[in-house]
Amino acid sequence: MKLLYTLIITVLAFNIFAQNNETDAMLFGDVQSEGEHLPFVNIMIVGTTIGTSTDATGHYMLTNLPIGEITVQASALGYKTLEKTITMKKDKTTELFFILKPDYIMTDQVVVSADRNKISRKEAAVIVNSIPPKLLESVNANTLSDGISFSPGLRVESNCQNCGFTQLRMNGLDGPYSQILIDSKPIFSGLAGVYGLEQIPTNMIERIEIVRGGGSALFGGNAIAGTVNIITKDPVINTFSVGAKYNAVGIGVTDIPANDYTIDFNASVVSDNLKSGLYVFGLKRQRDALDINGDSFSEITQINNTSVGFRGYVRPTDLSRISLEYHSINEKRRGGNKLDMLPHEADITEMIDVNINGGSLSYETYLFKHTKHKFSAYASAQDLKRDSYYGANKDPNAYGFSHGLTANGGVQFVSKFSKAIFAPSTLTAGVENTYDVLQDTKLGASGSSNLLIANQRVNTIGTYIQNKWDLGKVNMLVGIRYDIVDIKDYQKTDKKNDFNGNIVNPRLSLLYNIAKNLQFRASVSTGYRAPQIFDEDLHIEASGARKILHTNADNLEMERSISYTASVDIDKEFGKMQTELLIEGFYTNLNNAFITSYFPADTNGTIMSVRCNALGKTTVAGTNVELNIAPSRALYFQLGGTAQISTYENPQQWGEDSLNTTKNIVRTPNTYGYIIANWDPIKNFKTSISGNYTGSMYVPHLAGGNNADGTIIDKEQLVKTNSFFDVNIKLSYSFEISKGLYIEFAGGVQNIFHSYQTDFDYGINRDAGYVYGPIKPRTLFFSIKLKN
Repeated sequence: MKLLYTLIITVLAFNIFAQNNETDAMLFGDVQSEGEHLPFVNIMIVGTTIGTSTDATGHYMLTNLPIGEITVQASALGYKTLEKTITMKKDKTTELFFILKPDYIMTDQVVVSADRNKISRKEAAVIVNSIPPKLLESVNANTLSDGISFSPGLRVESNCQNCGFTQLRMNGLDGPYSQILIDSKPIFSGLAGVYGLEQIPTNMIERIEIVRGGGSALFGGNAIAGTVNIITKDPVINTFSVGAKYNAVGIGVTDIPANDYTIDFNASVVSDNLKSGLYVFGLKRQRDALDINGDSFSEITQINNTSVGFRGYVRPTDLSRISLEYHSINEKRRGGNKLDMLPHEADITEMIDVNINGGSLSYETYLFKHTKHKFSAYASAQDLKRDSYYGANKDPNAYGFSHGLTANGGVQFVSKFSKAIFAPSTLTAGVENTYDVLQDTKLGASGSSNLLIANQRVNTIGTYIQNKWDLGKVNMLVGIRYDIVDIKDYQKTDKKNDFNGNIVNPRLSLLYNIAKNLQFRASVSTGYRAPQIFDEDLHIEASGARKILHTNADNLEMERSISYTASVDIDKEFGKMQTELLIEGFYTNLNNAFITSYFPADTNGTIMSVRCNALGKTTVAGTNVELNIAPSRALYFQLGGTAQISTYENPQQWGEDSLNTTKNIVRTPNTYGYIIANWDPIKNFKTSISGNYTGSMYVPHLAGGNNADGTIIDKEQLVKTNSFFDVNIKLSYSFEISKGLYIEFAGGVQNIFHSYQTDFDYGINRDAGYVYGPIKPRTLFFSIKLKN
């Protein structure tokens, strides 16, 4: 580590002393598209951190530029990126004008999740899907969970009737198989994942990048199904927005809908010379609980959330940049009944009070002027503290406290060569260390002492290297990652759950440009999940007035995977209409797949849920399809769908009864998808219709709950659900109240036709895990926003 620190300090010092002297070489010009000047377009000098943006009239100016040949890049959301090369001379002024072509469906956007570098989506060897802020806004998304399902192969589901625990399923695999990153860093811990999808506000998100298929070769374990990279907002221009929103949850479904209030703000400030910038955001949300079936127990949880944060940067030199990000999230959540009483005075309570503090610091620099070698160093962390109560039958001993700390740090080198062995290439190599500690304590009550339930430390040292060759029509990416994983379970003296292993994950991806607008991609990669404590393990369901405790089986073996993907991507213009069709096939084999077995309730009514290894292979295979059609900037359609199978080689037990077995992975529909249609009929007026389809699936239903008529469910069942299609509509209009200042009014309905589960369990003995279908009932919403 001493050598690493010395290297970082040396690079910092070199670049500070190597910064440019004043050259009086000035560049100015404008950016237009279809005869109109474009404001707030990013103008960057490639290979440096020098940049600016066009003003409100579409003009820009840069001063004291490097002498010699430079490449200038103009980019803006909704337009194809354009680069021009010119020669700058000392004390001379040069004009440079850009005419950008509209890119309604954003086929040419820059992404970072394909190979840990900024690269055009069309040049990436793996498919990267992106969810931009415009989409999140059009579907009325307050949090990550509201908008992430509008991408092929992704589905968000609720897993608990009491607390609303949600998880993401990618390509049919449940939450822990997907690696959620924040700015490409794996600090979204297992503990944060329990409720985290609903805790990340959309006003901190610049975009969401999704890579389906194994990503362990780049990002380590838990990336078997793929990665979701949350890119936080960067200050680009001086702007602000403040708004308020009201949701009536369950309108027309219950006598009194649940109130859901949100107030949010964000602002960014950038210096005139673009040497520094700061973006800040905040959100306050308060939602009432809602009882859908009239049994006095909530189906929609009570939430009180406060989130704040910032992201800023400084550019010490023309070749370097330092970025700092911080976010703080506090959420109180409660479900069950008698919500105005202390948790242990209610019949069922699931409650959390969580505080999350996270952030990152990064430094990146081009090592020498006019070269293409880049160095970056980074450190990030997220600390989570959670008070909780998971209990039934007025249990005073069901209070708990959990603490998780995840830290990640490392360095990365990127070098571009005009020829490496046989073709131009980009080499990426890095070393990083991820440290995760997790403690869970059952708090003493009635005179008893505190009891430490879990005490685990996971340390992973990862080294990765990959090279991407550009062979003209073919791009080939070869990479490998070597992880040293050390897991210590300090709670168990027998050390059976300790793990220490060296894990190698290779990756091979190919991009073949068959024609200008026709691309074929193929990829094969391996992945793994080490036998540690995962997200839902500390979510203790109060199910059927019984507690379900989660644990790992003794000698649980590591889970390994191999994933194959292949896709065809076609984009075609018909006059001004732009279209894109993506067809992707995926096939994943899991060895030693983790499954859950239930043991009958003990004398205290506690059921043990034990994670163990499945016998034989587990297979998930299918096809994702996405179609984008944009006849004009004012009209846009997007459709996506998935058809798949998810099976075990040998039947696996579900529930408590050993006679209940199935080869199907439960809670996984064979078909699901989404649709979005945006239409802006006149200036400042926007309309959006969106929807999610969820096909039929098998869902376990434990015995003990009550039917609507009061009869007891005395036998475990594997229920085949109906299909669902929840449709949403949103209308908005912006008024210009003064030059450059707007007020926007919006409203609409989510899940218009109330496509929602109708057979919830009733009463204190209900099976809280028997939840499926859309997360939200019919909801009416209104919002107002002031912005520039």
